[in-house]
Amino acid sequence: MRTGLNAIVVLAVLGMAGIAAAQTGDLPLSLLGRHRLACPVCEQVFTALVVTHTNARGGVDRDLFARAVGPEPEYYRISTCPNCGYSGYLSDFAPDVVLPPDLRQRILKSPRLELPAGFTPDSDPRELDASDRYRLAIQCYRWGQKSDEAIGWLHLRASWIARDEGAMLPKDPRLARVMEYLERYRPELSDAGGNQRSVEMQMVSRALEALAIGQFNRYQKPYVELAVALILRRHGENRQAGPMLDRLIEYKSFSESLRQGIARMRESIQREREHQAEAVTCFERALLAGQVARANRGVACYLVGELCRRLGRDREAVRWYDEALRDASLPAEVRTWASEQRGEIALAR
Repeated sequence: MRTGLNAIVVLAVLGMAGIAAAQTGDLPLSLLGRHRLACPVCEQVFTALVVTHTNARGGVDRDLFARAVGPEPEYYRISTCPNCGYSGYLSDFAPDVVLPPDLRQRILKSPRLELPAGFTPDSDPRELDASDRYRLAIQCYRWGQKSDEAIGWLHLRASWIARDEGAMLPKDPRLARVMEYLERYRPELSDAGGNQRSVEMQMVSRALEALAIGQFNRYQKPYVELAVALILRRHGENRQAGPMLDRLIEYKSFSESLRQGIARMRESIQREREHQAEAVTCFERALLAGQVARANRGVACYLVGELCRRLGRDREAVRWYDEALRDASLPAEVRTWASEQRGEIALAR
Protein backbone atom coordinates (compact mmCIF):
# COMPACT_ATOMS: atom_id res chain seq x y z
CA MET A 1 0.00 0.00 0.00
CA ARG A 2 1.34 3.45 -0.92
CA THR A 3 1.35 6.12 1.81
CA GLY A 4 -1.03 3.83 3.65
CA LEU A 5 -2.90 3.66 6.91
CA ASN A 6 -0.01 4.46 9.24
CA ALA A 7 0.78 7.68 7.37
CA ILE A 8 -2.89 8.64 7.16
CA VAL A 9 -3.48 8.05 10.88
CA VAL A 10 -0.41 10.12 11.74
CA LEU A 11 -1.87 13.00 9.71
CA ALA A 12 -5.23 12.53 11.42
CA VAL A 13 -3.64 12.73 14.85
CA LEU A 14 -1.64 15.79 13.81
CA GLY A 15 -4.90 17.38 12.76
CA MET A 16 -6.29 16.86 16.26
CA ALA A 17 -3.18 17.93 18.17
CA GLY A 18 -0.88 20.92 18.26
CA ILE A 19 -3.76 23.37 18.61
CA ALA A 20 -1.62 26.24 19.82
CA ALA A 21 0.86 25.76 16.98
CA ALA A 22 -1.93 25.69 14.42
CA GLN A 23 -3.52 28.84 15.81
CA THR A 24 -0.26 30.79 15.81
CA GLY A 25 0.78 29.60 12.35
CA ASP A 26 3.88 27.77 13.60
CA LEU A 27 3.13 24.75 11.41
CA PRO A 28 4.46 25.26 7.87
CA LEU A 29 2.22 25.39 4.85
CA SER A 30 1.90 22.51 2.42
CA LEU A 31 4.53 23.00 -0.31
CA LEU A 32 4.97 21.81 -3.91
CA GLY A 33 8.08 20.65 -5.74
CA ARG A 34 8.91 19.37 -9.24
CA HIS A 35 10.10 15.89 -10.17
CA ARG A 36 11.45 14.69 -13.51
CA LEU A 37 9.98 11.28 -14.18
CA ALA A 38 10.59 8.68 -16.87
CA CYS A 39 7.63 6.53 -17.85
CA PRO A 40 8.47 2.81 -17.37
CA VAL A 41 6.03 1.94 -20.18
CA CYS A 42 6.98 4.25 -23.08
CA GLU A 43 10.11 5.98 -21.65
CA GLN A 44 8.60 9.47 -22.05
CA VAL A 45 10.32 11.97 -19.72
CA PHE A 46 8.10 14.61 -18.12
CA THR A 47 7.79 16.91 -15.12
CA ALA A 48 5.36 16.19 -12.30
CA LEU A 49 4.32 18.29 -9.34
CA VAL A 50 4.49 16.65 -5.92
CA VAL A 51 3.87 17.85 -2.37
CA THR A 52 7.20 18.05 -0.56
CA HIS A 53 5.72 19.03 2.80
CA THR A 54 2.19 18.82 4.15
CA ASN A 55 0.07 19.43 7.23
CA ALA A 56 -3.44 18.68 8.46
CA ARG A 57 -4.37 22.18 9.61
CA GLY A 58 -7.47 22.19 7.40
CA GLY A 59 -9.06 19.49 9.57
CA VAL A 60 -9.63 15.75 9.27
CA ASP A 61 -12.89 14.27 8.01
CA ARG A 62 -14.09 11.09 9.66
CA ASP A 63 -13.06 8.98 6.65
CA LEU A 64 -9.47 10.18 7.26
CA PHE A 65 -9.35 12.88 4.57
CA ALA A 66 -6.71 15.16 6.11
CA ARG A 67 -7.00 18.65 4.63
CA ALA A 68 -3.90 20.81 4.32
CA VAL A 69 -3.43 24.55 4.49
CA GLY A 70 -1.64 25.20 1.21
CA PRO A 71 -1.73 22.82 -1.78
CA GLU A 72 -3.89 19.76 -1.10
CA PRO A 73 -1.61 16.67 -1.35
CA GLU A 74 -4.30 14.38 -2.73
CA TYR A 75 -4.31 16.38 -5.98
CA TYR A 76 -0.62 15.64 -6.52
CA ARG A 77 -0.13 12.05 -5.34
CA ILE A 78 -0.77 10.61 -8.79
CA SER A 79 1.38 11.38 -11.83
CA THR A 80 0.43 10.60 -15.44
CA CYS A 81 2.61 10.09 -18.50
CA PRO A 82 1.32 12.51 -21.17
CA ASN A 83 2.25 10.09 -23.95
CA CYS A 84 0.72 6.73 -22.97
CA GLY A 85 -1.35 7.64 -19.88
CA TYR A 86 0.46 5.31 -17.47
CA SER A 87 -0.38 6.64 -13.99
CA GLY A 88 0.56 5.97 -10.40
CA TYR A 89 2.40 7.16 -7.32
CA LEU A 90 6.00 8.38 -7.54
CA SER A 91 7.16 4.89 -6.56
CA ASP A 92 5.41 3.52 -9.65
CA PHE A 93 7.86 5.57 -11.76
CA ALA A 94 11.00 4.42 -9.91
CA PRO A 95 13.88 3.36 -12.20
CA ASP A 96 13.85 -0.18 -10.81
CA VAL A 97 10.08 -0.70 -11.08
CA VAL A 98 9.15 -4.03 -12.73
CA LEU A 99 5.89 -4.13 -14.69
CA PRO A 100 3.90 -7.26 -15.51
CA PRO A 101 4.65 -8.33 -19.11
CA ASP A 102 1.10 -7.80 -20.35
CA LEU A 103 0.63 -4.38 -18.72
CA ARG A 104 2.72 -2.57 -21.34
CA GLN A 105 0.74 -4.35 -24.09
CA ARG A 106 -2.58 -3.27 -22.57
CA ILE A 107 -1.50 0.35 -22.10
CA LEU A 108 0.14 0.87 -25.50
CA LYS A 109 -1.85 -1.35 -27.86
CA SER A 110 -5.05 -2.96 -26.61
CA PRO A 111 -7.32 -1.89 -25.06
CA ARG A 112 -5.12 1.23 -24.42
CA LEU A 113 -5.62 3.90 -21.83
CA GLU A 114 -8.04 6.67 -22.74
CA LEU A 115 -6.72 10.17 -22.12
CA PRO A 116 -9.18 13.10 -22.13
CA ALA A 117 -10.05 14.60 -25.52
CA GLY A 118 -7.55 17.25 -26.57
CA PHE A 119 -4.82 15.97 -24.25
CA THR A 120 -1.78 15.07 -26.39
CA PRO A 121 1.82 13.95 -25.73
CA ASP A 122 2.81 17.63 -26.00
CA SER A 123 0.36 18.66 -23.26
CA ASP A 124 1.58 19.56 -19.79
CA PRO A 125 0.63 16.59 -17.55
CA ARG A 126 0.17 19.01 -14.67
CA GLU A 127 -2.91 20.36 -16.47
CA LEU A 128 -4.64 16.99 -16.32
CA ASP A 129 -7.49 16.99 -13.83
CA ALA A 130 -6.79 14.98 -10.68
CA SER A 131 -9.95 12.91 -11.17
CA ASP A 132 -8.63 11.80 -14.59
CA ARG A 133 -5.26 10.88 -13.10
CA TYR A 134 -6.91 8.73 -10.44
CA ARG A 135 -9.13 7.09 -13.06
CA LEU A 136 -6.08 6.17 -15.11
CA ALA A 137 -4.14 4.97 -12.06
CA ILE A 138 -7.03 2.73 -11.00
CA GLN A 139 -7.07 1.16 -14.47
CA CYS A 140 -3.29 0.65 -14.41
CA TYR A 141 -3.52 -0.97 -10.97
CA ARG A 142 -6.32 -3.27 -12.11
CA TRP A 143 -4.45 -4.30 -15.27
CA GLY A 144 -1.28 -4.71 -13.20
CA GLN A 145 -3.14 -6.98 -10.75
CA LYS A 146 -2.27 -4.86 -7.73
CA SER A 147 -3.73 -5.78 -4.36
CA ASP A 148 -7.32 -4.98 -3.42
CA GLU A 149 -5.98 -2.83 -0.62
CA ALA A 150 -3.91 -0.68 -3.01
CA ILE A 151 -6.85 -0.27 -5.42
CA GLY A 152 -9.13 0.54 -2.50
CA TRP A 153 -6.86 3.41 -1.48
CA LEU A 154 -6.97 4.85 -4.99
CA HIS A 155 -10.76 4.76 -4.96
CA LEU A 156 -10.86 6.35 -1.51
CA ARG A 157 -8.55 9.15 -2.56
CA ALA A 158 -10.56 9.65 -5.75
CA SER A 159 -13.66 10.05 -3.57
CA TRP A 160 -11.87 12.78 -1.62
CA ILE A 161 -11.09 14.58 -4.89
CA ALA A 162 -14.76 14.38 -5.93
CA ARG A 163 -15.73 15.81 -2.54
CA ASP A 164 -13.24 18.64 -2.58
CA GLU A 165 -13.96 19.62 -6.18
CA GLY A 166 -17.70 19.39 -5.60
CA ALA A 167 -17.86 21.51 -2.45
CA MET A 168 -17.97 24.82 -4.33
CA LEU A 169 -20.63 27.24 -5.45
CA PRO A 170 -20.37 30.35 -7.65
CA LYS A 171 -20.12 33.71 -5.96
CA ASP A 172 -23.46 35.04 -4.80
CA PRO A 173 -23.79 38.18 -2.64
CA ARG A 174 -26.74 36.92 -0.56
CA LEU A 175 -25.06 33.57 0.11
CA ALA A 176 -21.84 35.40 1.04
CA ARG A 177 -23.74 37.55 3.57
CA VAL A 178 -25.33 34.45 5.10
CA MET A 179 -21.97 32.68 5.35
CA GLU A 180 -20.57 35.75 7.10
CA TYR A 181 -23.53 35.79 9.48
CA LEU A 182 -23.06 32.10 10.33
CA GLU A 183 -19.55 32.87 11.55
CA ARG A 184 -21.13 33.94 14.83
CA TYR A 185 -21.89 30.26 15.41
CA ARG A 186 -18.25 29.24 14.99
CA PRO A 187 -16.76 27.78 18.20
CA GLU A 188 -13.14 28.21 19.21
CA LEU A 189 -10.80 25.65 17.65
CA SER A 190 -9.71 24.53 21.11
CA ASP A 191 -13.37 23.89 22.04
CA ALA A 192 -13.73 21.57 19.04
CA GLY A 193 -10.78 19.34 19.90
CA GLY A 194 -8.45 21.12 17.51
CA ASN A 195 -10.13 19.70 14.41
CA GLN A 196 -11.47 22.19 11.85
CA ARG A 197 -14.03 19.61 10.76
CA SER A 198 -15.51 19.58 14.27
CA VAL A 199 -15.62 23.38 14.27
CA GLU A 200 -17.65 23.49 11.06
CA MET A 201 -19.97 20.66 12.08
CA GLN A 202 -20.77 22.51 15.32
CA MET A 203 -21.58 25.55 13.19
CA VAL A 204 -23.99 23.36 11.20
CA SER A 205 -25.71 22.13 14.36
CA ARG A 206 -26.18 25.65 15.67
CA ALA A 207 -27.47 26.92 12.32
CA LEU A 208 -29.98 24.06 12.12
CA GLU A 209 -31.17 24.87 15.64
CA ALA A 210 -31.68 28.52 14.60
CA LEU A 211 -33.64 27.38 11.54
CA ALA A 212 -35.79 25.07 13.68
CA ILE A 213 -36.87 27.89 16.02
CA GLY A 214 -37.69 30.22 13.11
CA GLN A 215 -34.83 32.66 13.54
CA PHE A 216 -34.66 33.38 9.78
CA ASN A 217 -37.40 34.79 7.57
CA ARG A 218 -38.65 33.07 4.42
CA TYR A 219 -36.22 35.02 2.21
CA GLN A 220 -33.20 34.21 4.37
CA LYS A 221 -34.05 30.57 5.05
CA PRO A 222 -33.13 29.06 1.64
CA TYR A 223 -29.73 30.75 1.72
CA VAL A 224 -29.06 29.57 5.27
CA GLU A 225 -30.05 26.04 4.24
CA LEU A 226 -27.75 26.25 1.22
CA ALA A 227 -24.87 27.42 3.41
CA VAL A 228 -25.48 24.47 5.74
CA ALA A 229 -25.64 22.07 2.79
CA LEU A 230 -22.38 23.49 1.46
CA ILE A 231 -20.59 22.82 4.76
CA LEU A 232 -22.04 19.32 4.98
CA ARG A 233 -20.95 18.66 1.38
CA ARG A 234 -17.46 19.90 2.17
CA HIS A 235 -17.09 17.14 4.75
CA GLY A 236 -18.79 14.43 2.71
CA GLU A 237 -21.86 14.22 4.94
CA ASN A 238 -23.94 13.60 1.85
CA ARG A 239 -26.81 11.77 3.53
CA GLN A 240 -27.75 15.15 4.99
CA ALA A 241 -26.51 17.41 2.22
CA GLY A 242 -28.06 15.46 -0.66
CA PRO A 243 -31.76 15.82 0.27
CA MET A 244 -31.23 19.50 1.09
CA LEU A 245 -29.68 20.12 -2.32
CA ASP A 246 -32.46 18.15 -4.04
CA ARG A 247 -34.99 20.50 -2.49
CA LEU A 248 -33.02 23.73 -2.88
CA ILE A 249 -32.37 23.32 -6.60
CA GLU A 250 -36.12 23.93 -7.12
CA TYR A 251 -35.97 27.31 -5.36
CA LYS A 252 -36.87 29.77 -8.12
CA SER A 253 -35.35 32.86 -6.49
CA PHE A 254 -31.81 31.50 -6.71
CA SER A 255 -29.80 32.85 -9.63
CA GLU A 256 -29.30 30.55 -12.61
CA SER A 257 -25.57 30.28 -11.88
CA LEU A 258 -26.31 29.25 -8.29
CA ARG A 259 -28.76 26.59 -9.43
CA GLN A 260 -26.20 25.28 -11.92
CA GLY A 261 -23.67 25.13 -9.08
CA ILE A 262 -26.12 23.12 -6.98
CA ALA A 263 -26.61 20.72 -9.91
CA ARG A 264 -22.84 20.22 -10.20
CA MET A 265 -22.61 19.61 -6.48
CA ARG A 266 -25.29 16.93 -6.69
CA GLU A 267 -23.41 15.25 -9.55
CA SER A 268 -20.20 15.29 -7.50
CA ILE A 269 -21.97 13.46 -4.69
CA GLN A 270 -22.78 10.64 -7.08
CA ARG A 271 -19.14 10.41 -8.20
CA GLU A 272 -17.96 10.35 -4.60
CA ARG A 273 -20.41 7.61 -3.66
CA GLU A 274 -19.34 5.47 -6.64
CA HIS A 275 -15.71 5.60 -5.51
CA GLN A 276 -16.70 4.95 -1.89
CA ALA A 277 -18.65 1.86 -2.88
CA GLU A 278 -15.67 0.54 -4.86
CA ALA A 279 -13.35 1.30 -1.92
CA VAL A 280 -15.60 -0.68 0.45
CA THR A 281 -15.58 -3.68 -1.90
CA CYS A 282 -11.79 -3.58 -2.22
CA PHE A 283 -11.08 -3.07 1.49
CA GLU A 284 -13.50 -5.82 2.51
CA ARG A 285 -11.80 -8.26 0.14
CA ALA A 286 -8.38 -7.18 1.43
CA LEU A 287 -9.43 -7.71 5.06
CA LEU A 288 -11.00 -11.09 4.37
CA ALA A 289 -7.93 -12.20 2.38
CA GLY A 290 -5.53 -11.11 5.15
CA GLN A 291 -3.82 -8.50 2.93
CA VAL A 292 -3.95 -5.77 5.59
CA ALA A 293 -1.05 -5.72 8.04
CA ARG A 294 -2.06 -6.62 11.59
CA ALA A 295 -1.07 -3.19 12.89
CA ASN A 296 -3.42 -1.54 10.38
CA ARG A 297 -6.37 -3.90 10.65
CA GLY A 298 -8.29 -1.94 13.30
CA VAL A 299 -8.16 1.32 11.36
CA ALA A 300 -9.06 -0.50 8.13
CA CYS A 301 -12.15 -1.97 9.82
CA TYR A 302 -13.10 1.47 11.10
CA LEU A 303 -12.67 2.92 7.63
CA VAL A 304 -14.95 0.30 6.05
CA GLY A 305 -17.53 1.06 8.72
CA GLU A 306 -17.31 4.78 8.11
CA LEU A 307 -17.67 4.38 4.35
CA CYS A 308 -20.69 2.10 4.86
CA ARG A 309 -22.24 4.77 7.10
CA ARG A 310 -21.75 7.41 4.44
CA LEU A 311 -23.35 5.10 1.87
CA GLY A 312 -26.41 4.49 4.08
CA ARG A 313 -25.48 0.89 4.86
CA ASP A 314 -25.92 1.28 8.61
CA ARG A 315 -26.15 -2.39 9.58
CA GLU A 316 -22.81 -3.10 7.90
CA ALA A 317 -21.33 0.07 9.40
CA VAL A 318 -22.15 -1.04 12.94
CA ARG A 319 -20.60 -4.46 12.33
CA TRP A 320 -17.34 -2.96 11.10
CA TYR A 321 -17.23 -0.31 13.84
CA ASP A 322 -17.60 -3.11 16.40
CA GLU A 323 -14.79 -5.05 14.72
CA ALA A 324 -12.57 -1.97 14.93
CA LEU A 325 -13.42 -1.31 18.58
CA ARG A 326 -12.38 -4.85 19.49
CA ASP A 327 -8.85 -4.06 18.28
CA ALA A 328 -6.76 -3.00 21.27
CA SER A 329 -4.25 -1.22 19.03
CA LEU A 330 -6.83 1.16 17.52
CA PRO A 331 -5.53 4.75 17.94
CA ALA A 332 -7.38 6.69 20.62
CA GLU A 333 -8.80 9.35 18.27
CA VAL A 334 -10.08 6.74 15.82
CA ARG A 335 -11.60 4.78 18.71
CA THR A 336 -13.48 7.91 19.79
CA TRP A 337 -14.75 8.48 16.25
CA ALA A 338 -15.89 4.84 15.91
CA SER A 339 -17.82 5.05 19.19
CA GLU A 340 -19.41 8.39 18.28
CA GLN A 341 -20.43 7.32 14.79
CA ARG A 342 -21.81 4.02 16.05
CA GLY A 343 -23.77 5.87 18.71
CA GLU A 344 -25.31 8.24 16.17
CA ILE A 345 -26.52 5.28 14.10
CA ALA A 346 -28.06 3.70 17.19
CA LEU A 347 -29.87 6.94 18.09
CA ALA A 348 -31.27 7.27 14.54
CA ARG A 349 -32.89 3.83 14.64
